Amino acid sequence: MSEKGTVMFTDDGFLRNPQSWTPELASDVANELQITLTDDHWLVIQGVRQFYERTGRSLSMRPLVRVVRNEVAANLGSSIALAQLFGSKTTRHVAMISGLPKPSDCI
Repeated sequence: MSEKGTVMFTDDGFLRNPQSWTPELASDVANELQITLTDDHWLVIQGVRQFYERTGRSLSMRPLVRVVRNEVAANLGSSIALAQLFGSKTTRHVAMISGLPKPSDCI
């Protein structure tokens, strides 16, 4: 486990306590992943955080695509669109930036 300020992360870079997430932390994590956050990124981040608050689940790829398509923005709800935003490790990066636990499809 590593620490950035007073925020604790797991060994593989996921926020230990999703309630300690802040937009500033998201920007810092994204910068470390070499991702520049745009309005589309923030829509996805807010959507997955809302889903997590309702369900307590971090999303693997197929559910992520479905939630983004149905609850966030239809034009962003495809694996291609999400990979263009978050890179080839889409679910991992979405969860890390959004301050959510490691999704089940992450190795």
